[in-house]
Amino acid sequence: MLNLIKRYRLLFTALFFLFFALVLVTLYAKEGKETSLIQKVLLQITFPFQQGAQKTVLWMKGVGEDYLLLAGVRQENKDLKRALSTLQEENNRLREALQTDERLRKLSAWQAQYPHKSRVAQIYARGPSSWVKTLMINKGEKDGVAKDMAVVIAEGVVGRVIEVSPGTAKVLLVTDANSAIDVIVQGSRVQGILEGTIEEVCILKYVQKNEEVQEGDVVVTSGQGGIFPKGLVVGKVSGVDRKRHGIFQYIEVTPSVDLSKLEEVLVLEK
Repeated sequence: MLNLIKRYRLLFTALFFLFFALVLVTLYAKEGKETSLIQKVLLQITFPFQQGAQKTVLWMKGVGEDYLLLAGVRQENKDLKRALSTLQEENNRLREALQTDERLRKLSAWQAQYPHKSRVAQIYARGPSSWVKTLMINKGEKDGVAKDMAVVIAEGVVGRVIEVSPGTAKVLLVTDANSAIDVIVQGSRVQGILEGTIEEVCILKYVQKNEEVQEGDVVVTSGQGGIFPKGLVVGKVSGVDRKRHGIFQYIEVTPSVDLSKLEEVLVLEK
């Protein structure tokens, strides 16, 4: 401490006399005496320091007010962000609920018009392999689901049940290579077998080259085979090639159902 005082003794001395001068000026001002020459000199000397001190106090006051204002704005900003996040989450939930309600409404409307009994099931998993195209639904034996029941939605055929457990079932999609459905070309009434491929299209087989099939023709189930009722939409003809070797046409059919976006399906009871 003594070393600090010795090092800055000139500064401390100046500050002492400045303080002393300020005290004298203040005392004289309080007594109301006439300003003397010494007082005038002291006032002249201390005025810049007083002015600087006043500006410093005002600046610190302003900084403090700005800090408090900024802190309030930051807190308000946090509150607004939190409220906005809550509203966005609620909006997403409502939009999801509306979309689910719309899908279920379409299924229910189709279900009401269909003469056979059916039940709604939700998809909870998909087959991991691109070679075997299946999905899992949350209805099984205890819900009345059995093997070889047709699975559909309002837009058309999805596939058929191939495995059943008490609470779940596996569905083979129409695009799987092991899928084969008896179908009819709706306009010309040409019959054939619709098989899946490793792609996202199906092939209509065993249609002779002299049969009338055109792109855009609707393909529906024939009712034969004991699995799919007659008249269910399967897809549309998307390609016809009569120039290939053999007696049959090469016909591609694009499914009417976007199988990659399914969330709920109907299982048709026999």
